[in-house]
Amino acid sequence: MKHNNINIYVFSGTGNTLIVANKLAENFDKKSYNAKVLRMEATEPQNVNLNSTIGIGFTIAFWNTYPFVRQWIDNLPDGNCAEVFLFATMGDSSCGMIHHIAKILENKNYKILDADSFLMPNNFLLVQGDKANETKRNKNLLKVEKFANDIMTDYEYKTKINFLTTFIFKITSYIVLKAWNSGLAKKIMRFKIDKEKCVKCGICAKLCPTDNVEMQTFPNFKNKCIFCLRCVSYCPQQALSNIILLKTYRALNIEEISWRK
Repeated sequence: MKHNNINIYVFSGTGNTLIVANKLAENFDKKSYNAKVLRMEATEPQNVNLNSTIGIGFTIAFWNTYPFVRQWIDNLPDGNCAEVFLFATMGDSSCGMIHHIAKILENKNYKILDADSFLMPNNFLLVQGDKANETKRNKNLLKVEKFANDIMTDYEYKTKINFLTTFIFKITSYIVLKAWNSGLAKKIMRFKIDKEKCVKCGICAKLCPTDNVEMQTFPNFKNKCIFCLRCVSYCPQQALSNIILLKTYRALNIEEISWRK
């Protein structure tokens, strides 16, 4: 890396990606770099510091990523050969999505130092118990350390895409950038509030990255949900649900994930 300063812009739903970002920053700091972990949702893309090494971290969803993240990446300025590394967390398979995002940034004149995805505890449907989650998390954080070392030792990155992953990426990009915004998906996935459980604490509104939750007498969900699951995962009363959500997982405590304001 040609810069001592490293700015890691991260979007994390229930905390997995934030854990990886903090682990990367810890490894960089040990080697006398100055690494900062910054909120993607609190940073306008055009304000990204191109005079630093840039890290971009996000969650894999729908074999792609959240609409907000795609739009944020698409709105980044011309890189002018700025250094960037990419990382993502996933509960199962990524279908090579991270490399297609890398290709987008290559076309915007960024120099890709490395790009990789890390298997972390699933936060949707196939949620395991605490012990299994801890084992999986610790095992894959060792791979994060190797990823950090590769970045610092001028690892030669090569984009890894093929016809199948390109096809899947195009379909999921349509879902993320077009179909999701149609409103039908949001209507189907909309969260419901159990008013007998809800204590009106406002944590769901505080954590929402898109200001989709407005506190009235009870939380009111608007039409900007991206299904990152922060609200439902961190609700202390488990008062939120929808028609397909069976169980959730939180990677951090509320204080650690409450970094938006």
